[in-house]
Amino acid sequence: MNLAFVTMVWRDYWLLGKWVQHNAAIVPKRHLYVLNHGGDPEIDRIADGCNVIHVPRDGVTLDLTRRRWDLVAGVTNGLLAFHDAVVCTDVDELLVYAGDKPSLLDHLAARPVEKDALAPIGLNLMPTDGKGTDPDEPVLAQHPNALLSAKYTKPCVAARSVAYTVGGHGLVGGRFTVDPEILLLHLHFVTPDYAERMRDRQEIVAESKRANVESGGEIKTRKRFWINWSDPDMVFRKNAQRLQLAEPWDEAAGFEGLAHRLDAARSFSGKRAMIDPASTEKDPVRVTLPERLRHVL
Repeated sequence: MNLAFVTMVWRDYWLLGKWVQHNAAIVPKRHLYVLNHGGDPEIDRIADGCNVIHVPRDGVTLDLTRRRWDLVAGVTNGLLAFHDAVVCTDVDELLVYAGDKPSLLDHLAARPVEKDALAPIGLNLMPTDGKGTDPDEPVLAQHPNALLSAKYTKPCVAARSVAYTVGGHGLVGGRFTVDPEILLLHLHFVTPDYAERMRDRQEIVAESKRANVESGGEIKTRKRFWINWSDPDMVFRKNAQRLQLAEPWDEAAGFEGLAHRLDAARSFSGKRAMIDPASTEKDPVRVTLPERLRHVL
């Protein structure tokens, strides 16, 4: 199984370090592709040994996220000429294999992708003890609790050419299946530099809106435009409340039940295929990661 990983990153040094360390334990570093948005030398240093591509960052536009995902999809599709499959995620998203085979590579080699891509089970890691994250300790040992997330059940393991929706949460003109033996862990809320990251991203929102006004305000924004960045406190509170109200997952039932639940929430809108985000927001599920997985990240 010849597998590659792709991400695009701006700042996020701690997360990139985790991304490189985690994925370099699965494949050789030369199979890791890092799009350095802005040509930051620190990104080059952290990603030393990986394939690093510098991407210009001359300004922030309102359609930045769309442009990013068009780019990473294009790189993903190009790499499929040289790899059996390509994992394309944001830098705060890591895959963990939860099955019985020796590794993720063995699992993927034994299970050919039936459609265009596989979607791991999405888990949004949540802090629950009121403490921050010690950057030198395993993340999952500190934060083993997560919300089952349709949004982060992303078709990120591509085996055929893909077109991603904004954020990579779905496919345009493609089909995917949910793999019950792979987890996608979203680290957004458990980074040790969370407050700093959110300040940076609020600056992005403000900068993009200023640029739009200066250009004549041609692009209209939705009410919840970049809400994760523009109002991160509200987003965190909502997720923390869902965690308190969530139905606990029965570990004895394994991850198969979670995969069936997500598959049942599959939605299609025109050519867009994704798991309906509302399905896990209305009826939240709290997943406590098994002890056997808490050392892997």
